[in-house]
This record gives sequence, structure tokens and C-alpha cells, in this order.
Amino acid sequence: MSLAAEWSVFWFNVLVYVLLVPMRMQLDVWLPDTFFAPGRWWYRTREWERDGDFYRDRLRIDRWKDRLPVITSRNNFSKRRLVGNDRPYLEQFVLETCRAESNHVRAIISVLIMRLWTPPGLWFLCFLLALWGNLPFILIQRHNRPRLQRALERIAERTLSRGNEGDLQFA
Repeated sequence: MSLAAEWSVFWFNVLVYVLLVPMRMQLDVWLPDTFFAPGRWWYRTREWERDGDFYRDRLRIDRWKDRLPVITSRNNFSKRRLVGNDRPYLEQFVLETCRAESNHVRAIISVLIMRLWTPPGLWFLCFLLALWGNLPFILIQRHNRPRLQRALERIAERTLSRGNEGDLQFA
């Protein structure tokens, strides 16, 4: 394949990739929230992630994550910063981290179909670009989710301790 033809295929792949973005976002709207449940195997924190601390300690994610753009998800939910600390808000935030992670993983996987018409070397370049463009966002979700889940656990513990105190008063 000539260099000009390879560039044509590359730009065609870019166009396909860009057209798939709104399709993936619409799919997120159609998929039920249960698909993004944080208890599902894919979204669970692995032991090596040390509740998200791995990303802070090894990748210094807290130094660069706020420099990346944030797309407001469905229902206009922004993951830019916490705007609440109540249980329903934090549960929604956790769900949105799963939704975002899924979207970015599917963005990388969507490049696989391009292998059907793309020469191996050029396809590998397209795959690396998709990985480079999406992996930081996946890492941010995997860093933030355990931290949010710990906050939810603290809320549950406080609620339980208040409930137990109330039981003792009536005993």
C-alpha cells in the first residue's frame, strides 16, 4: 500500500472513530444503570490498586488529573469536583465513574474493528493513539471510585452508629 493510501486509511479511521463517540455516548443513555453497577467484576478495585492509592503513589495522578477535560455525562452530572457529600450524590458519582470507565474502554475496543481494513502497522498506530487518548481517563475513574466508596462506607458507619445509639436509648 502506498504512503498516500495509508494516510487515506488513517484519516478514514479517524473519521470512523469520531463518529463512534456520539454512538457510544448514546449507548450509555440506553444501557440500564445496572450495567454500570460498581459491584460488577470489571469495576471492582483490585488488590494491587490498593483502594486507588497505587495511582496516586506510582502515577502521581493527583498532580495531572485535573488538567484533563471532563465531559458532563447524562443527566448533566459533572465529575469535575464534588458538589455534595450525601449518600445519593456519592452513589451517583460512583455510578458515573463506572459509566465513564466503560465508555473509555469501549473507545479503545472500537479500534479493533478497524483491523478489518487497516494494514497491521497502521492499525497498531491507531490502537496506540486510542490507548493513549483513553487510558488516562480510565485510570482517573479507577483512582476516584475507591475513594468515593470509602466516603460512602464512612457515611454508612456513622448512620449505623447513630442507629445503635438510638436503640440503646430505647432499651
